[in-house]
Amino acid sequence: MSAIRALAEQLAHRSDDDLRRLLAVRPDLILPAVPDFAALAARASTRVSLQRALDTVSRPQLQVLEAVTVLSEDDGGPVARARLVTALTDADPQTIDQILAGLVERALVAGTPTSGFLPVGALADALGPYPAGLGRPFRTLARSIPRFGPALIGAVGLVAPEADTNDMTSASAAHVVDVVTADPTRWDSLMAGAPDGAAALLARLRDAPVGSTATAGDGGVAPAVQWLLDRCLLAPLDALHVELPRGVGIALRGHAVFTSLDVAPPVTVERTTRTSLRDNAAFGAIAETLRLMTALLGSAAATPVATLRSGGVGVRELRRVRDVLRTTEGEAAWLLELGAAVGLLTLDPDDSRWKTSRLDAWESLDRDAQWLLLVEGWLAVDRAPALVGSKLPDGTAINALAAEASRPDAPMVRQRLLTVAMELAGLHGKDGAGSADALPVLTDRSVVSLASWHQPRLQRRFARLLPGMLTEAASLGLTGGGAVTDAGRLVAAGLFEEAALGIREALPAPVSHVVLQADLTAVAPGYLQPEVARGLLRMSLPEGQGPATTYRFSADSIRSALDAGEDAPSILAFLCTHSATEIPQALTYLVEDTASRYGSLRIGRAGSYLRTEDDAVAATVLADPRAAVLGVVQVAPTVLVSPASPQELTALLRDLGFSPASDAVAVARSADSGQPIPPVRITPEQLRSRLNPWSVAEEEISAQLVALRTSGQGSADHGIGSDSETLLGLEALRAAIRSRSRIRLGTADSEGNHVRQVLVPLSVSGGRLRVFDPEKQVEKVVSVHRVMDVEILEGSPADG
Repeated sequence: MSAIRALAEQLAHRSDDDLRRLLAVRPDLILPAVPDFAALAARASTRVSLQRALDTVSRPQLQVLEAVTVLSEDDGGPVARARLVTALTDADPQTIDQILAGLVERALVAGTPTSGFLPVGALADALGPYPAGLGRPFRTLARSIPRFGPALIGAVGLVAPEADTNDMTSASAAHVVDVVTADPTRWDSLMAGAPDGAAALLARLRDAPVGSTATAGDGGVAPAVQWLLDRCLLAPLDALHVELPRGVGIALRGHAVFTSLDVAPPVTVERTTRTSLRDNAAFGAIAETLRLMTALLGSAAATPVATLRSGGVGVRELRRVRDVLRTTEGEAAWLLELGAAVGLLTLDPDDSRWKTSRLDAWESLDRDAQWLLLVEGWLAVDRAPALVGSKLPDGTAINALAAEASRPDAPMVRQRLLTVAMELAGLHGKDGAGSADALPVLTDRSVVSLASWHQPRLQRRFARLLPGMLTEAASLGLTGGGAVTDAGRLVAAGLFEEAALGIREALPAPVSHVVLQADLTAVAPGYLQPEVARGLLRMSLPEGQGPATTYRFSADSIRSALDAGEDAPSILAFLCTHSATEIPQALTYLVEDTASRYGSLRIGRAGSYLRTEDDAVAATVLADPRAAVLGVVQVAPTVLVSPASPQELTALLRDLGFSPASDAVAVARSADSGQPIPPVRITPEQLRSRLNPWSVAEEEISAQLVALRTSGQGSADHGIGSDSETLLGLEALRAAIRSRSRIRLGTADSEGNHVRQVLVPLSVSGGRLRVFDPEKQVEKVVSVHRVMDVEILEGSPADG
């Protein structure tokens, strides 16, 4: 029976609970839904699905999986449990059984301890050409490297002088060398005659099978390298690079696939901190992040953030935002990304600038609701703000809010960060709450190391993204002083509302007063209420940052308040209301003196003007009711102005019977109507950014189970579709390649005729099948889509 059909039978005999667990860890198997178990097994055997599944296995699971793949390729069949135990040095058999059970449950391995285990479908291709860090087998190298096959035949006399080399083929020679390297006694005897440097070179290639070779001083090959090449213990790839054959790599590891099974996660604590320090740092970071976000939105409301023609916020604009917020460029970029993620900043398609109309909506939220909004947006956004400023392969830098910072896997990496943080935090205290005197501090190295143990195939991704995300988590108060906070624990558990409640109780209430001082400054004894902070920003300039911000009054700052429509009495009334002390006399004099000199010159808005030498013409225009509609007013005996455009004023005058001429000098037209834009009132639920994760809901899994159980009464062979048939054909080809058997291959030629040939399959990948024609003694390539049927000719191994 085919492996895919056998897997379908096994899946059909699983309970609904087992199938639910499978579909929960491999949701792509039913996206879209499958009609029956045969289609489910076929999809589970595809390379794409297996690659996704491999990204979720832990390091010990991956080690066992790679060992099964290596041994099944070498043995050409199922791997016995005892064989697997001996191939994993110092591994507990019971632990291996547990790992195998988990891999079978995930449909990555098929079989039982009695019948042996085989990797599912295209798992060998999904793992790559060097599973377990081992090179390719001797026989594969003989087929892939033209000169290595004849070299193997010549090497037999050196590694096994007793062997009969008459009529020996490269395949039989590869088998002889394999036997020698697999025998510990013969391997030790062989290496005893190796020249100096040979053992060191082999040790260097033990875990990374492809490398370069050193050359002798005269440009020739070093004696140690030549000795290894002569015995085919190294396979030459080109003039400078070699590959360590799999049999040699296993011999160097003590004739094991892995020298140890990494069952213990690398949980290490480099330093600790105290609860009080953690909480102080976390609550201070939360308050500062909320303050900076408010300042950013206020700045964007006054001056939208410009973008480059190529997209994203350029370095110059980012520095402007940094100077406004008085923070670093990295933090400014992160705040821009976070504001856009939760919808507080929106890109105007007309002028390509990031704007906000939601400042009032943001300030209307309680501080705990603001924090919750930012945390949910951070967890969900599919971008990596920490990449801003890093270099691309072409040498250019990634800009803030640019497409290059997009990372669809970012939410998954953040969830892994929270999981790892909780695991490290659970080291101290039996209840997982940690010790008040020694809370473990999360470092980049410890977090990346543990995350890579859980998902080793994503190690590079974690190393690139997790350090920046750890900094962002600290800014949101999920960690404080490097240790996980109570809010971080609740967020990791998905208890967002409980986390927000804790933040509400922990953060001090905003204050509504300041302390006015004789040096024309006002000191805020804490974080100010939004309306008080806005009022102070209208009439003063902030100095410093943090909870105790100092605001300085000057003639220029008072004039800014007057420009905003204030006057001396309203400014003094505001200060009197929100001051904990009396207004200093120097500040009163400053406000009154600046206001008394304000307004000697008046500036207004005008879209067009009318200039004439005849007072009667001006009076006629003003007397017409249509002029009032356009807002025409007289500013001088012979000068009229209007907020309307010159075109609209020209049309009016022509309707009145005049023939106006265009003036060469025009009053600059206002960019807007001058009327304030009413604030958009929205709820927190409207602001929240939601991610549509690539997963399936419980309802979808239940519906799929019903379809599987009712389709063909649960038969695994029901409804084999064209995709399944294609996979069955590929499976037969891979089986023939492993067993080195001839096949009868049916293909469609260019005219659509069905042609059958007896061939020896060598490899299949990338939609192409490489075969050897024994009749014509040539190799050729066949497109997989032309393959119509495959039949393995039993009892006819290829001679190679």
